[in-house]
Amino acid sequence: MKIKAVPISSIDFSPYGKYYNMKSESSNVVRSKGDGWEDCMTDSPLINSQGSLGLTVGSPLPSKTTKMERHLHSEEALFCMSNPIVLAIANSGNKEQPMAEDIKAIIISPGEVIVLDKGIWHDACHGIDMSVPYYWFATVVDTPTEWVAISGGPVELYV
Repeated sequence: MKIKAVPISSIDFSPYGKYYNMKSESSNVVRSKGDGWEDCMTDSPLINSQGSLGLTVGSPLPSKTTKMERHLHSEEALFCMSNPIVLAIANSGNKEQPMAEDIKAIIISPGEVIVLDKGIWHDACHGIDMSVPYYWFATVVDTPTEWVAISGGPVELYV
């Protein structure tokens, strides 16, 4: 199954978590400015627990995704550095594995931040035409993350 990535701003992200657009006026972003600077911040803590900041490097698209992970103990925030990232997400409810028909691919651009709800299946992020580093913020536990095969997969992400 092939899945075309779409800009995060073009979908209703609420079934997956929270979306912050730090680049434009938004009801969940607070802005301020002074002499020679402008600032914005989320209107509430980014995740609902203490977290660790991580850095991952994702491979370029197109990419075959065979497995996904989910976190039942933490929300996870994802944001790019200087280049857009593409993320596969699935809200497959309480199912024990992600379902291919539930997967969407979203493009997150610089200045956009997402926070995945607990239990949302996701892949590692990918660059559009190159490997790309990106940040994540989540509560880290000692138990290793379990990557689970996609039912009906693999899926191929592209732009």
